[in-house]
Amino acid sequence: MIRHPLVFLWFGLLSVGCDKPDSPHPDPGVATTSAKAVRRGHEPRGPVPGTPAALRRILGAASRIESTSVRERALADLAWNAMEIDPGLSIEAFLQLPTDSPERIRLIKHYAMRMAERDADEALAWAATAGSEQEIAAAKSQIALILAETDPHRAADLLSESGIVGHEFDVAVVQVIQRWAAKSSPDAAGWVSSFPPGAARQAGIRAVVAQWLPRDAAAAFAWLGTLQDGEIRTEAARAMEGVILQQPEETRESWLRHADASIRSELEQQRSQAILDVGDNIPAPEE
Repeated sequence: MIRHPLVFLWFGLLSVGCDKPDSPHPDPGVATTSAKAVRRGHEPRGPVPGTPAALRRILGAASRIESTSVRERALADLAWNAMEIDPGLSIEAFLQLPTDSPERIRLIKHYAMRMAERDADEALAWAATAGSEQEIAAAKSQIALILAETDPHRAADLLSESGIVGHEFDVAVVQVIQRWAAKSSPDAAGWVSSFPPGAARQAGIRAVVAQWLPRDAAAAFAWLGTLQDGEIRTEAARAMEGVILQQPEETRESWLRHADASIRSELEQQRSQAILDVGDNIPAPEE
């Protein structure tokens, strides 16, 4: 993944790195001379742009930039560009960014995800060394998303233990549950029902029933009937009614044939709230 043309990053940073310390602007002649040499078919002296050796020199030049904002931008660009060419150097670059900064968090999450695609255990070992608690949690949340494809139960456990909180946790929960519910809706429903009250549980329940109803409406309604916790049961009925309302009339009737009168009544009691949830996504009545 090349976010910026490496040749321009190479020439630009070399010109910055070769300036005298008190020079406020890079010497454009360095890039111009090198660019002309490339156009004439002659390689500029030193490492070839885009190679690990060249990236190493760019890292050195970027690290010496005096302006904080320019240095951080150069390091971030280098980290993204080096991700596939030299992952170790990419790590060196983004670890020079401020701890918990948005760009460093994004890089850590992406690197953790790429590593987990190859070896989840190796990725987890690396995540434990990522830095702050926030950075470790961010890395683990991405690893959980990869694990959810093959081992959703382990992914759920990892996410629960990750320490990630707030909106980012809610988003990760929904993504893991969507994958888990596609494989085993009852297990996913059991996990999310164990959550404390809050947005994550509500979003998780919605994700489960959205997967479960189309595949086995009877089992989904049976699960609703087993819920003993009144608050969770209300959230589940509201989520189900919202999913049902978004279906064509024929599909609604097909699903509701599997619900007894008490379950139907329970769903109808949540209709006004469910309508607020789904907004304009309710199909017009068939003529």
